[in-house]
Amino acid sequence: MLNKDSFVPLYYQLKEVLKERILSGELEPETCIPSIRELCETYDISTTTAKQAISELVHAGLLYSVQGKGTFVSVRQWPMEYRETTCITDEMRLASRVRALGKEFWAEVLTIDRVTCSNLVSAYLAIERDSEVLRIRRLKKAAGAPMLIETTFMPPDTAPGIEHANLSRSLFRILRDKYGIVLKQSDETFRPVFLDSLEAELLGQPVGALAMLNDRVSYAESSMPVLYAKSLIRGDMCKTYIDLTNMRKVKEMVINGSSF
Repeated sequence: MLNKDSFVPLYYQLKEVLKERILSGELEPETCIPSIRELCETYDISTTTAKQAISELVHAGLLYSVQGKGTFVSVRQWPMEYRETTCITDEMRLASRVRALGKEFWAEVLTIDRVTCSNLVSAYLAIERDSEVLRIRRLKKAAGAPMLIETTFMPPDTAPGIEHANLSRSLFRILRDKYGIVLKQSDETFRPVFLDSLEAELLGQPVGALAMLNDRVSYAESSMPVLYAKSLIRGDMCKTYIDLTNMRKVKEMVINGSSF
């Protein structure tokens, strides 16, 4: 169900629920989604809320409407995508490089809650469907400007009580220093997306602005995932370089015109 006490608008919560059902394959291409009335009854929301969620999914290309028939799941598109396996250094290196430029880097906690994981999250974390997971949403800023929105999922027993830690710090450092969990490797995917209204407001960008979505599954010593995180990065603060000669990728963020 949707959390009416959250700062996250109900339309956005519904949009995320439907989006995950689409991306996980639960809602198959060319199938009709529940009607506006059914969505309102199921999630106890207003017609306006349901319509806004549907409208943003149509704008994102995940749904399409047919007059007099309903709203359907779009046929899946296959955009060019870059995927790689990397060593874990990014978050700590990012913070240190920003500070080396004399700029401030910190994270603002937006929400911390426990939710029933979706098909998508359970697959990423290799856990049972409907398991409870800890969800941490943070807004990361550099040089006073919002840089990215990060949502992290992890099983509660991975790092008990981590929700009470100072999460303005690097999550990697907290896992290492407090729990002895050293993240060694990540499987990462990068793809371009357009910002919706809430994301644009948080990142200080116009609605529809281009951003980079980074999906990351991180591991420690074993093959069992420790966490799954998705980071929505402002398009004007992210550049990706690929060296095809050495098959090496270097990621750079840009702050006020300075690369680091």
